[in-house]
Amino acid sequence: MRISLRHNSDRLALLTGRPKLLSVGYSADPTIVARALPRRLDGERKNVLLLGGNGFVGMHFLHDLLEDERVDKVYALVRPKGTNSGAARIARQARKYKMALPESDKLMVLEGSYLEPSMGLPEARYEELLSEVDVVIDAAGATTHEYPYAKYRQEKVLPTVTLAEFCLTRRFKTLHVIGSVGSEVYTRLRDFYRPSFFFCGYSKMKFVVKHLSLKMNHDGVPIHVYQAPFALGGPGTRFKDPGMEYSFWNMVWHMVQQGRTYQFGGTNPMVASDVLSRAVLNNALSSAPRPISYPVTPVTNEQLAERLGLDLVPYKEFRRGLVRANRFRLREVKWRNPIASTRREWQRAGFVRSLFPRCLPELLTNIDTAVRAPAVPLNAGIPAIDVLVENVKNIRKIAKDLPALPQAEQTPAPSTAA
Repeated sequence: MRISLRHNSDRLALLTGRPKLLSVGYSADPTIVARALPRRLDGERKNVLLLGGNGFVGMHFLHDLLEDERVDKVYALVRPKGTNSGAARIARQARKYKMALPESDKLMVLEGSYLEPSMGLPEARYEELLSEVDVVIDAAGATTHEYPYAKYRQEKVLPTVTLAEFCLTRRFKTLHVIGSVGSEVYTRLRDFYRPSFFFCGYSKMKFVVKHLSLKMNHDGVPIHVYQAPFALGGPGTRFKDPGMEYSFWNMVWHMVQQGRTYQFGGTNPMVASDVLSRAVLNNALSSAPRPISYPVTPVTNEQLAERLGLDLVPYKEFRRGLVRANRFRLREVKWRNPIASTRREWQRAGFVRSLFPRCLPELLTNIDTAVRAPAVPLNAGIPAIDVLVENVKNIRKIAKDLPALPQAEQTPAPSTAA
């Protein structure tokens, strides 16, 4: 079974804003191929291949897979880095986020990369994956927004097609790809040409992955996509996450610095990572997985203002004050190194304008609309605003400028997703 992305159709879809132009070629009818492949019966324990298990969200998948009675074996594919083995990288991430991985003989850590032929594995091991795996969870890939679409195309779009082909070889497997609600910002042609942070190459990649997955699913390929929001720390990490690496926390920091946030009728998309993990696994391990899911527990700006002690003002007023406070200032230039210092100041001022574009309420409304339409109720266990506040307490850069936040009466137990 061979699957290919045809005629640079992804680039054409982005140029015209028409995802229907995506074209996929098959060497055989995927539906017929899928029916002919062996598969486990409903109720049998399954073997899972996890990609990106050493990432923040991937660590939650790994933890829950090792505890799940529906899973027989977990293959975790991790790229070695320097002298650190794949297993060492997983252990390091667990220590970093204070996660206690269950002791289990289910886990087999494989050193390789899904970007390489045969995943960079010895032939015998790759054959084992082809013959034994039932579920593939793709939580790998870059999370930064600084590269053009061409780079993400090589790292995510084309490998998604290769993984779909892997899932229809030797044994029937379902593929579950972690997407992003950030791809929902594209609703009109001009959105594909906006220069803002939210309309970058990363978001375009997520847009293509979403529509490519839905197209292949419609054609009979067992691929499923999850439009994940900002994934924050939960009880399993004692409300600790990557912190200021997230654009979400950079936005909250700027709100705190201004002492106010903006009035907005929609919501901000977020979810605790343990809730996201259970939502994905419950769908992935079900007998009839949904093609697309939006595992989101939203927070309103009114809740944000109340809990963080911020004033609510119209967005135009909020943005005007923010841009004024973060404009380029000649006095901030370090004259010992004027060129590099000037460049940094311009980039800082430009990043703030890009992080809060004039169309921010509109694009958040687009995300909110997409999230609400096919929503599946989540049993979050902890109110989303409480998750946000508990994380804020662990981010010193934000917490130091806030008034004393009320302490929770009791730390809730880890949550599960319905």
